[in-house]
Order: sequence, then structure tokens, then C-alpha cells
Amino acid sequence: MLAGLVPAAGRGKRLAPLPMPKELFPIGYQDYTIDGRVYKRPKVVSQYLIEHLVTAGAQKIIIVLGPEKHDIMHYFGSGSRFGVEIAYVYQEQPHGMPFGLDLAWSWLRDGDDVLFGMPDTIIEPADAFQSLHQARLATEADLMLGLFATDTPSKFGMVVLDGEQRVVETIDKPAETTLRYMWGNAAWNMTFGRFMHDYLIAHASWGCAARESVFGDVLNAAIRGGLSVRAHIFEGGRYIDIGTVEELDTALQLFHL
Repeated sequence: MLAGLVPAAGRGKRLAPLPMPKELFPIGYQDYTIDGRVYKRPKVVSQYLIEHLVTAGAQKIIIVLGPEKHDIMHYFGSGSRFGVEIAYVYQEQPHGMPFGLDLAWSWLRDGDDVLFGMPDTIIEPADAFQSLHQARLATEADLMLGLFATDTPSKFGMVVLDGEQRVVETIDKPAETTLRYMWGNAAWNMTFGRFMHDYLIAHASWGCAARESVFGDVLNAAIRGGLSVRAHIFEGGRYIDIGTVEELDTALQLFHL
């Protein structure tokens, strides 16, 4: 089964104060039918991700919630409105995204494949998750990262590649770098899922550390551990983040009526 995994436990401090979780901020519009007539209605930013995961073939989606994020559950509900089953797990303490993702471990099966994306971003092309999943299957990689060109590497996890698009290393938010590509979405099998689960158990003390763990820590450990980690580059693709006021304003302008 193909599962979508969505981390929505972050506190969104860079946009505070907001009257709702940033994942529910309206960006652009959708067609909405009322009494047989079609109207334009606001579309929340995380809905793009949910729809893209469904398009890619996800049969279930697990959303990781944190404190004050219950409105996300109210908005998406069971998922029936979007044609998919949605379940929710709760991350009580902000110990970092990897620990939040690992909360879904008990709800995944050995044969499951996972698609991962961030709910406060919009990725183009719309079939990026489908393409990424197919690329992972074709290469039999344990983990496939979707790469996007960026001119602001200090905001993202940057990726070092070899000549065959194998991932050599990821560098989180480097102050200076000549690297061009950041990773924006991911697809993995349960070999990587099991590795992450065991790795986080072995590093449980990170949950009490001053520095929150980042996904790049797990990625680099998987590479050192001999897992097959590859990249799929979306040349001409776009990764639109709304994590800051400036990025939010850009997204609003791109998706206005």
C-alpha cells in the first residue's frame, strides 16, 4: 500500500501570530459546488499536498499533529471529501520532525511505500509525487529525494550528488555553499522506515537535547549505513514555501485570482 506521511506539528513561529495553523492558510482558490453551481472558494495551502498525494496513488495519509493544530483534523476529517483515508497521530513535545514521523511507525505495514511532503509548501509539477514514486521503484532505491533548484540554500537541506544521482550527503541550511539543489519531497520503502525507527530509538536522547533533530540527520545516517539513497531532479519544477512573511506574500501573488 502507498501511504502519504505529512508532518504538521511545527509551531510556525516565523509567521506568528496567526489565527489558525499555517497549514490552513488560504493560498489560491478551488472550484466548489453549491446547489449544483460551481463557485470559487479559498484553498488552504496543505490541500495542494493532500491532492497531490492522492493523485500519486496514496491510499492512506497519516498527518502528524502538534499542540494547537487540531483545526487541521477538523478541516480534512476522515479524508472522504478528498478520496483518501486520513489518520492522525499526535506529537506532544517538539523533539524534531524525525521523531514526529516515527510516530506513524505502528500504523505502517512491512509492504508499505511512503510518500513524504511538507504541508506548508506547494510543489510543481502537480505530478511530482507520482514521478518520484515511480523513479524510486524503477531504481529500487530505499529512499528517493525530489530535488529542486534554489538560490536561497541557507533556508533548505542541500544535497551533494555523485555522477549517477546517488546522494552522497545532505547539508542542512548551509551559510555558504556552491550547491544548487535542495530536497523538497521524498519517497521511501520500509527498509528506510525501519532504519529511521531503529536509529531514533538509538538516539532517543536527542528528544531531550537543546537542538531539535532534523531529517537530514537521518538521511546522512542512512547513507553511512549503506542504504540506497538516490535523487530525482525536477528541472523547471518549483518549491513554493510559505514559512516566512516574504515567502507567503510571493505565494499569494502567484495564486491570486
